[in-house]
Amino acid sequence: MKKSTKRKIATVGGLTGISRILGFVRDMVMAWLLGAGLLADAFIVAFRIPNLLRRFMAEGAVSVAFVPVFVESKEKDGLEKAVELTRGVFTLLFFSLAGLVILGEIVAPFIVALIAPGFLDREIFEVTVRLTRIMFPFILLIGTGALLMGVLNSLGHFSAPAGAPILLNVFMIGIPVLFHVVYPVFSSPADAFAWGVILGGVAQILLQIVPLRRMRISVRLTGNFFHPRLRQVLGLMGVAAVGASVYQLNVFIGTLLASLLSTGSVSYLYYANRIVELPLGLFAFAVSNVMLPSLSSAYARTDHQALRTLTGESLIAVLLFTIPATIGIIALAEPVFAVLFMRGAFGPEDVAASAQALRMYALGLCAVGVSRVLTQTLYAMQQANRVVRTAWISLAVNALLSAALMPFLKHAGIALASSVSVAVQMVLLYRILTRQGITLSPEIWSTVGKMAGAVAAMGAGLFWFVRMEFWTEGLTLMSLSLLISSIGLGAAVYFTLLWIMGMRYFGR
Repeated sequence: MKKSTKRKIATVGGLTGISRILGFVRDMVMAWLLGAGLLADAFIVAFRIPNLLRRFMAEGAVSVAFVPVFVESKEKDGLEKAVELTRGVFTLLFFSLAGLVILGEIVAPFIVALIAPGFLDREIFEVTVRLTRIMFPFILLIGTGALLMGVLNSLGHFSAPAGAPILLNVFMIGIPVLFHVVYPVFSSPADAFAWGVILGGVAQILLQIVPLRRMRISVRLTGNFFHPRLRQVLGLMGVAAVGASVYQLNVFIGTLLASLLSTGSVSYLYYANRIVELPLGLFAFAVSNVMLPSLSSAYARTDHQALRTLTGESLIAVLLFTIPATIGIIALAEPVFAVLFMRGAFGPEDVAASAQALRMYALGLCAVGVSRVLTQTLYAMQQANRVVRTAWISLAVNALLSAALMPFLKHAGIALASSVSVAVQMVLLYRILTRQGITLSPEIWSTVGKMAGAVAAMGAGLFWFVRMEFWTEGLTLMSLSLLISSIGLGAAVYFTLLWIMGMRYFGR
């Protein structure tokens, strides 16, 4: 992997890390102000509706349909034609999402009833509807931001798009603290969080406009939005949205089913999912987002050897971190929740319940990372329809397993079903790529074996930290120090053993 590519991955991963850390701060504030009861469940469901549509229609479609075609247009037609394509896509996206927002505001009660049927005829239903109406415009804001992200990434600029989520978290932390706690403008903390989402969405757009202006690229509405490649984008967009959103759709199904369980189940799954998304954002999504333009460029040049090499390098980079993250999360699930969240309305029972869900989600961590890379390769080859087929199968497995495991494992069964379904998708995606001639070299399998050996030793070391039960009092200087020390020492053991075994991939 080129040094410039590694620097870009490090930049995206670093900014994503800051965003995730702020995300934890945001969730700590949520746990403090909302707890794991009615307000928390209502906000999480209300936020998940536009968030799912964002992945389904905006970010997913842009990242997997627009970027490959934009890169192909830039390679073959020139940058000016590619920018014209961008304006056409933006015009259609803007009016489509604006219409969807208007419709969503009208039918919000029906949407909530469909998404969380367990809320019907309860106080939580009206609260969720109100929050949904406040946050529904977020899909228009984030859809616009996602298109700007696609343009910047395609042109080799990754810092502003990766930094944009930082602003969202800043506003989601700042608005509730300032205008509910310090200056009680909002009587409900959930309302303050909802308005923080909207203002954060605006800030994300403004941040990405700055580098585009420096490049003298204007993304604006156009009356003449026809472009020879626009139909190509739209053709991919329709099928790509489902395939790119499969992981979020699995989580969404979990929310629907969790609403039928005891109060707090939705919140446990949400908090657990937030924890497991940290390594995904730092490593898996950072690698795949940076590599997508390169993969698309290789396919546009019909350089299949480069396509195979880039895919293999991306998989190694993702597994290098997701394998130890899996074991670390499983071992330290309860300490993480106790130190980060146990205060205010979030008590020891909530810690234990959330940790159960986190361990189940962690089992699918590597599968999510690998699936992300394999999916990006297929999208770069403009074969979104094949991804969608695997997505439907994965969704069916998730729904069936969730229904089967819920009676026995409650909310943890929903999380386990999500992990198994993504593993099924990973296997199917790999079979598709092998049939296309994209195979993994024996060196990759050998490298994965070394990672497995090193992580086994790391896990044995973490076991002794867990036996100390240092987290029972929640956040203290001692508990925080021991948690950080356990993570640091675990990482040191893992990478030292890899170095001893001759693996220098992460050092080059």
